[in-house]
Parts: sequence; C-alpha cells; structure tokens
Amino acid sequence: MKATALEALRRFWWIAFLFALGGGILAALPEPATTQDATITYSATHVLLISSSNGSIYSDPVALNQLSLYATIGVVPERVGEALGIDPGSAASAISPSLNSTDGSLAITATAATGERAEELANTFATTLTSYMAELQENQRTDRLAALNARADRLEQDISDLEDEARANPDDRVVQAKLDALAREYSVVFEQQFGTSFDIEPTLILSTLAEANAYANATDSGLGAPKTRPTRAIFGLAVGAVVGAGVALLVSRLDRRIRSRAQAELLFGAPASVVIPDVGGASTSLVVRPDRHDQLSDSYRTLRSVLTFAEAAHAEATAPRERAAVVLVVSPGSGDGKTSIAANLAAALVEANRRTIAVNTDFRRPTLAGRLLDDEPVPLPFTFAQLSEVTPTQLLRRTPTPNLVLLDLSGMDAPPGSLARATSQALAPLARVADMIVVDSSPVGATAEVLELLPYADHVVVAIRLDHTLTGATQRSMQLLRSLTTGAMHLVVVGENIERSPYYEYGSPKGKKAKSGRRR
Repeated sequence: MKATALEALRRFWWIAFLFALGGGILAALPEPATTQDATITYSATHVLLISSSNGSIYSDPVALNQLSLYATIGVVPERVGEALGIDPGSAASAISPSLNSTDGSLAITATAATGERAEELANTFATTLTSYMAELQENQRTDRLAALNARADRLEQDISDLEDEARANPDDRVVQAKLDALAREYSVVFEQQFGTSFDIEPTLILSTLAEANAYANATDSGLGAPKTRPTRAIFGLAVGAVVGAGVALLVSRLDRRIRSRAQAELLFGAPASVVIPDVGGASTSLVVRPDRHDQLSDSYRTLRSVLTFAEAAHAEATAPRERAAVVLVVSPGSGDGKTSIAANLAAALVEANRRTIAVNTDFRRPTLAGRLLDDEPVPLPFTFAQLSEVTPTQLLRRTPTPNLVLLDLSGMDAPPGSLARATSQALAPLARVADMIVVDSSPVGATAEVLELLPYADHVVVAIRLDHTLTGATQRSMQLLRSLTTGAMHLVVVGENIERSPYYEYGSPKGKKAKSGRRR
C-alpha cells in the first residue's frame, strides 16, 4: 500500500524544489548564438490538363481517379527515380497529386529542400506521367486490335466452313442459322476493328497547362524557446517542478515505511483511535504520572478513555463482563512503541482506580518490567516445572504504582513459546481478581507467541510508528489479526509531529514567565 500523491509531495517537496531551481537556472543561461525557430521548405506545382482525343473533356471517372495512382505507384515513380538518380519511394513521397474533376485538371505538387529540386520533381513527374499514359493507351489499343484481328480470322474460317456445308446441304436450316449468326458476329468484330484502327474511341490526353514554379514554405519547428531570460527561467522552473514531482512520486513508491497517519489508517482499515505525539528523545520510564499532564501523557489517558467507552458500549449491547477485560497491545515489528503503550496505558488505568495487571509476553526482548519497576526484577522463587503447582496470583509482582502489579515469566528457563502458553493459561484466573489486564506482546510479524494470546483478547491495540513500521509487515499483520481475533481492534499511531498546544502552559511557572515576558 503506497502513500497518496499529495502525501508524497508533502514529504519530498525538497526534491521538486531542487529540480525546479535547477531547471530555472539552466533555462536562464544565455541562449545559443544561433537559433532556428522555423524550417524552410519549397513547393512547386505542375498543372496538367486532362482532355479527350475527340476534343472534349475526358469524363470517365474510373480512369480519372486512377491518374493519382499511376503518378505515385508503379512505373512512373520508377522512371522518375531512374531519371533523377533517387529512390522511387522517396520520389513518390515527395509529391502530392490533386485531381479536379470539375475543370479536368491534375495538379502535381512536389516538396523539397530547395526550389530547384521541387520544380525538377514536379516537372519530371508530369512529363513522365504524360508519356506513360500515352504509351499505356497505345499498348492497350495495339493489344485490343491484335485480339480483334485474331478473332476476325477465326470467324472467317468458320464462315468459310459453314458456306461449304450449306452448299452441300441447301435445305439444312440449322446450318443456315449458324451461318447467319457468324455473319452477324463478324460484322460486329469488323466494326470494332475499324474503330480501333482509326481511333474512333476517345482516349485520354494529358497536356501541360502550367510549368512548376517554386515557392517557399515556412514551417514552425514546434514550441520555440522563449526569447527573454525571465521567460526562459519561468519555463524552466515549471518543467523542473514537474520532473521533480515525478521523481518525488517515484521515490515515494519505492519507500517501504509508513510515513503518515492517513497511510496507517488506510492499512488498518479504520481511523486511528489515538495519536501518540513525537516529543523527541527515547524515554524508558512512565510518562503517565499524577504530577504530569502534557500532550504525550494525555494521549495515553485518551487511549484509556477510548477503551472505557468501548467497554461501556459492549456492556450496553450485550451484558457487563464478569471478569477483567484483556487488552492485547501488538505491533507489526519491533521498535513500534507497543511496550511504552502497554506500560503507560496500565498506569493511566490505575489513575482511574482500576486494579490493573500488566503482563509481559515478549520473552525475546522483555522490557516491560524495566518501565514499571524501579530496580531489577527479583527472579520468581519457582521453576517452570512448578508453575502447575502455584496459583497465578503468586506470580504477580508489586510495582511502585499502587493498584498496578506485573506478571512476567521472562526469568524462567523455558522456551519463549512455552512461557507464552503458560502466561495465556494464567489470564483467565487473574481476570477474576482484577479490573483490567494489559498484555505487552511480541511483534506479530516476528514470532508466533502472539497467536497464543489472541483468543483471550477483548481489545487489540495495534501500534504503528511513523517513519519506522514497514508497510509489508503491517499488511501481513492485519490479515493475520483480522482472521484470528474476535475482539475490538484499535489503531494507535506513534510518532506524529503535532504542534505544541499552549493549553499545557496555562498556570505553569514557565507559562507565566513567558506570558509576562511577552507583555514587556
């Protein structure tokens, strides 16, 4: 799951700024000594008049439309290419024939880098097309006449044979009918021979109406560079900003960590219940104390209120619990702040007169006891094998905070998985002697011990630390938690930069001093 484009630009704005600044500086440099804003080409048009051999305008639409094809495909481009020493395809692509059937004209326009070349192309194509069309029609007439002569010779022979047969059988009507039919066919062929021999049928004639004369074309080469330095600088700034924004988005997509509350909420699937602000510096002691009220400590008290309201809603919807509610604090990875949340949440519950048991189940990196106890914890006077012989209440340790006790089996010689199972089995008896149980677990994505605790959890608090928690680990953790837990889930976002509120300075000596200083 990736951050949105707006979040990416907010985080990596400096990339877009640097690209914009660089683009503006480069664009504002002196422009080159020579610039070319337009491309000059030349065109020339040779106009051919299309007429008929009988003196009228040639009107066969099929033949007229074929003139453009003859001019650009086949023999004509090949002959032009041979005459001018160029490739036939290049020659054909340089001309554009335009037929006007209304006035019977064909305009052949050629485009080239020089006027002389354009005129040469247009004139050569026109003369070549004229000679080729005359040659083509003459060849067609000769072929047609040869075919008619051969047909006439065959008919004469057939008529001669039938005449001999008719003289031998003068009363045979069938022979006479065949002879009449051949005579009529021979008459038709003779008329066609006469028309072909003496050009009675009209033919297409091309004649030059106007030779090609070149003229210049100024073609804009595209978006020209701005002429003034300020304009070029603004243009460079805009282009650099766009490129920088693209680079920022790419960097954001390659980022594997959660960077904003919105991204964390998107992965969690619901709004954050509480935001723990980033106050700078790491603290290993409790921040929730009766003498401390600031944004950091009050955020844990807010989490206590959220859980209290959730418990009240559960009691109203079903029935009040006859045991303590179990709050399981989890996180996708290590260092996400779950131990601080568990310890300070337990202290906040005690402030509300709740008998609270803080439980450690992170046996690979046990740090909960160090936050709740002033001194190093004394090892329990039991071995792991003796746990079945003692009551769960005998495993509790007192802490300096009244009404807050600790259950931590981390000093026993046993695998973490076995210690987690033993701890989970003690939760049910302990829930009958306490008002609330807060469990600090191992990371969901690193160990399997947390799976032993999910069935006992009434509330699951998921801690996500900005700029630290990995998106992939969070996705996997959420899939696992949603498939196994039946308790209510709450998102706590850790490490968000929140503007300091002046409310916490009211009445404090520091606030009074600052206020009097401003008056002076």
